[in-house]
Amino acid sequence: MRVRVLPCPAEPVTAPPGSDESHVWVVDLDRPPLPADVLASLLTDDERARAARYRAATVREQFTLARGALRRLLGGYLGVPPDRVPITVAAGGKPQLVGGGLHFNVTHTTGLALVAVAPVRVGVDAEKRRHLPDADGLVQRFFSPAERAAYHALAADVRPDAFYRGWVCKEAVIKAAGATMHVLDAFDVELDPERPAAVLAARHEQLAGCDWAVADWCPAAGYTAAVAVEGDRLELC
Repeated sequence: MRVRVLPCPAEPVTAPPGSDESHVWVVDLDRPPLPADVLASLLTDDERARAARYRAATVREQFTLARGALRRLLGGYLGVPPDRVPITVAAGGKPQLVGGGLHFNVTHTTGLALVAVAPVRVGVDAEKRRHLPDADGLVQRFFSPAERAAYHALAADVRPDAFYRGWVCKEAVIKAAGATMHVLDAFDVELDPERPAAVLAARHEQLAGCDWAVADWCPAAGYTAAVAVEGDRLELC
């Protein structure tokens, strides 16, 4: 599958991804494609209530802008007003479109959001990079035994890149599958930045039995991101 990474436009997008194509839209939350109040107006009442439950103003704003951008993009694809896009929540908690057809996923972090849309299950994750004094502890807690061994086999100066590569790839895969953080250590991804991103093994029932392709990239200075799709190949362009 070819994944096109594009800046989120101000105008609606009307052509959905083809049968072997995925779109990943990059949303600069510090300079959103539309004014913040316009994006906020596209949310449903339930989404506004959810936003209000975030105690941290920055997280509340991230959610509101990302959700508004998501609704505008999906509305353009479907030819319906953004607030009428039929988003529901699957049993595992993953948002999805009523009636299927298109799959989507959204992630947001400080200053940046990504919206992925595909004809197959898709997941996306992004992290703003910062110094992590306990990266080794996070690897020990959340990564699989094989990943822990691979991480510690890398040179110390490579490990920060390996950690962020592993984290966003694992998050993207579990989001694509509609799984939860509980399966983080139940599959292995390639950590070595010198090798192509990949899912090396999957042992949990929500991940095993189908192919998952994953790729990572830098969507903006200081960030690491990954996208995962259901399939055996993925090419970023």
